[in-house]
Amino acid sequence: MSLIVFDMGIRVETPLRPDKNRIKATAASSAVQKIKPGDAQSPAERQAQLVLEHYAHPQKTPESIAFAADIMNTPVATLTPDKNVQDAWNKLADTGYHHLPVVDKDNKVQAIVSDRDLMLALMQQNTHSTSLGDIWENNILDYAIHPVICVMKNTDIRQTSNILFEYNIGALPVIDDNQILCGIITRTDILKLLRHYGPMELWA
Repeated sequence: MSLIVFDMGIRVETPLRPDKNRIKATAASSAVQKIKPGDAQSPAERQAQLVLEHYAHPQKTPESIAFAADIMNTPVATLTPDKNVQDAWNKLADTGYHHLPVVDKDNKVQAIVSDRDLMLALMQQNTHSTSLGDIWENNILDYAIHPVICVMKNTDIRQTSNILFEYNIGALPVIDDNQILCGIITRTDILKLLRHYGPMELWA
């Protein structure tokens, strides 16, 4: 089982979603026949071909199934449980990331916080007419999400993308066999992989 869930550093069991919610395999599409030099083409067809040749990116077929470890981002920007909202906001702004795992002294995942979580907290404070100055000193664990869904380094790309879709999450921390944080994968990473490697049907 490659799907791992941690709640404040403690591994917990979580059932996978029903099969009806999972992505179903689709048949491979047939290849498009290339236009050979010398074929009769109208000016419009020739112009379209030139545009395609200019912007086309050749697909790369992986030699073997890609794993989470192959595309994860590392090192990971993290927070410790003693940090406050201001610390988290500053790190998000400085790094340009959208998700920050909260880890303990052993670099094990305790929770995860996103810029969206912090903005929602600020909006709620504003709605209740509470002083915005108070929230910045609050501990980050008051707003971080837990339990945290993680994947192992050897989780394949198809399963990783399924987890992001099925659980509607933006980032997956990647852990090793000792449950130590070693990377993170976001939806953007999956989109980049699609851009370079083509349809997901090539990955399995």
